[in-house]
Formats: sequence, structure tokens, C-alpha cells
Amino acid sequence: FFFLRRFPMSVIEQLTEYLQDAYIQDTPLEFETINDFLRDAKSGGIDWSHSEHSENSDGGMPALHYACLNEATEPQQLFFVISALLTHGADPKAKDSDNETALEAILSLSQEEPEEEALKAHMASMRALINCPNQPLGKDEIAGICGWLRQHYSEDVQKQVLGDLEKRLGKEKVTAAWTSEMFLKYCEQCAYDAKTSLKSNVVGQYLEMGADVCGRKNGASALLLMILNPYTGFEEMSRICPMVIQKDPQVVCQRDGFKMTPFNWASDYENVSLQHSVKPPNPAVLLALAPAIFTICPDLAEGSGACCLKVKKTGACTGQIVNAPLRFLEGDRVLCRVEAPGNLTTWEEGVVVGLWYKEKDWPPQFQGAPYEVKLDIGSHVYALVDHSGLIQREAREKRATLGASGYGNGNGNANAKPQGRFQKRQREDGSWELLDTKSGKARACSPPDSDED
Repeated sequence: FFFLRRFPMSVIEQLTEYLQDAYIQDTPLEFETINDFLRDAKSGGIDWSHSEHSENSDGGMPALHYACLNEATEPQQLFFVISALLTHGADPKAKDSDNETALEAILSLSQEEPEEEALKAHMASMRALINCPNQPLGKDEIAGICGWLRQHYSEDVQKQVLGDLEKRLGKEKVTAAWTSEMFLKYCEQCAYDAKTSLKSNVVGQYLEMGADVCGRKNGASALLLMILNPYTGFEEMSRICPMVIQKDPQVVCQRDGFKMTPFNWASDYENVSLQHSVKPPNPAVLLALAPAIFTICPDLAEGSGACCLKVKKTGACTGQIVNAPLRFLEGDRVLCRVEAPGNLTTWEEGVVVGLWYKEKDWPPQFQGAPYEVKLDIGSHVYALVDHSGLIQREAREKRATLGASGYGNGNGNANAKPQGRFQKRQREDGSWELLDTKSGKARACSPPDSDED
């Protein structure tokens, strides 16, 4: 004897099973069949909780998800089916095993470049959800819908869905969201399609229209898309960066899927230029971004990853006289914020060895980095901006504090003798390392009796 179920299936469970079978077998839904289920369920009271864990359900997907993701049903018929489910209490906030609502599941599925017929079905499902008063339409949902529209649908279809959104949310909110999407499109097209410079007047127009600079496309904000564009000159970027950062300073701290900030990418401008086959490399994004960060939002500099960068063989201090007062002179002891593993920063001591450092591919309009510093750990770095968030006078009483706020562990002794900071020690495998007793960091080195370092 085989017992398929211990108890009879409720009407909603039968409905869920019907929707699931149609989804799996890619067969169309029948509106009349759905209505029959809903009519029978209504007579005994509808409990949609049973739809989330049907016995044959793989992962417990709610009934509404199966309907919304059905691509075999004619679009108008699908719209009526989903509207009927929602009218009878199906919860648009219910989530599947991927922790996605039906609306979010449609957006996720559309990332796989569906065929035209599937897109028509997705559109019917989306419009039915948008027209449901119980469907949440927050900032993330609106941004997701706008990106989905731009990627897959014609202008006429876009207008229809935006009209649906306006009925729910009002024209102002929808216009701002769509402007943000068009701003991302502009930045993306300049970098990857037209391969051309951004225009500061166009950027300004988008910002005046309410574009959200923190909005993202595949994890990239508008600012990051600008940083990844190697075609914009220094003067234009010097106008664009302040405008964008003033709109929302938090944009400088946003990290993408690689955990990198706009500054992290800007400092890698040579590789970005190489990927676009741009020669010589264009440093405009780095030279414009760093001053904008420290001028507009210096309190966010640490979160932005801004730091002193390693000098290159092609760079040198010009020795030119620049009409800009500096806080330090050659020979002064300083602390520099430098790169640390994981796209973090830490503080290192050093001495100023040169003023107004420049590299050969830097534009003549940029006067140079105020300082070149030789760090006590041996490397040379340059500070693009004369700001205490980037470079400051060395002070014994501040060392422990700075170590604690940076990458290191902050356990250094402020009264320790300078020559005792770096100590060689042997690892378990027999090799040697140089330990920084203040930050706790260590790097490989030669044995104590070697002449290599």
C-alpha cells in the first residue's frame, strides 16, 4: 500500500500544485481553472500560508511566484490570473527560498537575457504586481524596475509601466527614479559604447533633474562609471567630481562587487586605460577625485579609501616654485595614510624627501602632488593633497591612536625608540620576516646575517 498524503489537500494547496505543475512543465494557465479554485477556497476562507510549502514544492515557493514566473501563458491572460490571485489575498510580500518576492524574482530572471515571449510574460506579471495596492514599491524596487525597463523594453512599453508607477507613487518620485536610470545610462554609454568624454554640462542637467548619484547598475554607481571612463580630460573631471560628490558625499564610500571604492579604481587608472586600449594612460579621474574628496567631505576620506600612493619610476619631484603654501618641508617627519590589504588604509611614519611630485602622463594643468615621502618601511609614496586626513606631522603621543584607527592593532608603545620598531624574527618554516612592532604587520625579509637588506 502506498499513502501519498496523510490528509486531504486544501484548495489552496491544490491551486499551488496546479500553478507549480504548469510552471515546471511550461504549460499555459487557464483563467477559468484559477477562478474555480479561488471560488472553492473562498467558501471556506482562504489561507494562503498553505501555498508556501506545498508537498511537491521545491524550496517552498509561494503560489504567486509560480504564476508570475509562468512564461507559457498569453500575456493578457496571465495579467488576469495574477490580478485574481492578488485580489483574493495572495501576498506580494511573500518570499521564496532565495529570499525574493515575486517582483524581485522577475527582475532576477530577466538578468539571464530571456527571449521576447518570456519578456512579454514578465511584463504582464510586473504590471499586475505594480497595480496591486499591497505591493511594496520602495526605492530599491523602483530602481530595479527602471533598470529592467531600460535594459529590455521599447520606449512605448517603458511609458506604460512608468504610468502605472505614477498612479501608485506620484509623478515626482517616478521622474526622479527614471532620471537616475537615464543618468546611469549616459555614464555607461560614454564609457563603453560611444567611448567618449563625459560632459560636465550634461552631468549638471541630470543632477538638477534629481538624479540619484548613489543609484547603481550591476553594483556600479554613476561616480564609479565615470571613474571607469578613460576618455574624459582633467578639466572636465575637475568640474564633474565636485558636482557629483556635493549631491551625495556618501557616494565616495560605496564599494562595488570587488569591495573597491571609486578612489581604489581611480588609483588603478593605468589598468583601466589599458582595458580600453587608451594610450597614454589617462590619470584625470585620480587627479580630480582626490582633491574633491578632501575639499567636500574630508570626514569621509578614510571610508573612501583615499591614501598616499606609491611613486613610479617615471615620476619625480619637479622642484618648481608653486604659489601654494605647504605645511611641511623636505626633511620633516610625517605620518602618511597608505594602502593596506583588503582595500583598507593604515598610517606609516616617514620623512618628506621632495616637493611637487609629478608623473610623465599627468596633465600640465595639474601642478603636482605636494609631497613625496620615504616611509620608514622603505617604500616611497606621494600625497596628492596637503590635508591632515592624508599626511600629518609625526607626533609620538598620536602614534598609538592612529595605529588603532587604521589597519594595525594599535598596540605600539609611543615611547619606544624609533630604531626598535622593526625587528627581524624567524618563522616556523625557517624563513625570516620583518615585524612592525607598532602595527603588528610583517613582511618577508632576508636573515639577520645577510647583506641583502
